[in-house]
Amino acid sequence: MKKIVLACGSGIATSTAVANKVSTFLDENGMAGKYNIVQCAIAEAPSQCADAALLISTTVAPAGIACPYVSGIPFLTGMGAAQAQQQILDILTK
Repeated sequence: MKKIVLACGSGIATSTAVANKVSTFLDENGMAGKYNIVQCAIAEAPSQCADAALLISTTVAPAGIACPYVSGIPFLTGMGAAQAQQQILDILTK
């Protein structure tokens, strides 16, 4: 099971919207049951990323994260979404 950390400013609003889109995308690409999404505030991201496969954030990645980072902004705006989706698949399927 791959842990995906999804962070935003508070860990509630935009991370929930992005989590829904990422879950749908991953499930449609054969990853159903192979990942777990943990939502948090960006301040908690460094500690949450210690055992994570990926950080997706709607803010700038904080210093000290120990996992790959993908911006979550394309999941909110639609701009660059295909590239962000491909980055996520590349990271999770290595």
